[in-house]
Amino acid sequence: MGSKQRETVLGQMAYSEGKLKERRSDLTEKGIAPQEAAKDGIVRKILAQIRQTNVKIKALDAIKKRTEELATMKAEKLAAPPKTKKEKKVAEEPAKGKEKKKKKKEAATDK
Repeated sequence: MGSKQRETVLGQMAYSEGKLKERRSDLTEKGIAPQEAAKDGIVRKILAQIRQTNVKIKALDAIKKRTEELATMKAEKLAAPPKTKKEKKVAEEPAKGKEKKKKKKEAATDK
């Protein structure tokens, strides 16, 4: 399971970026052109790791945002005055089964 700590993921990102910088400098010392270095398997692997960590960071941000929204909704709900019994009864709709029984009784009395 992946890490859920933003600091940990940022550390992984910094580590991958450092590895990428080091690999690119090694390739330039060997005399390999930047276009050819982009095709290097290790460079591509490191770039994929960086993309994955970016996705993790975005997911962590989305989770944090949703948690904050839920906390504000809960606070608003707790701050609202509680409903009284009369308000609850008015808000509830009559049961569907009772309506059918009333219709049947009315139909029977009409005959």
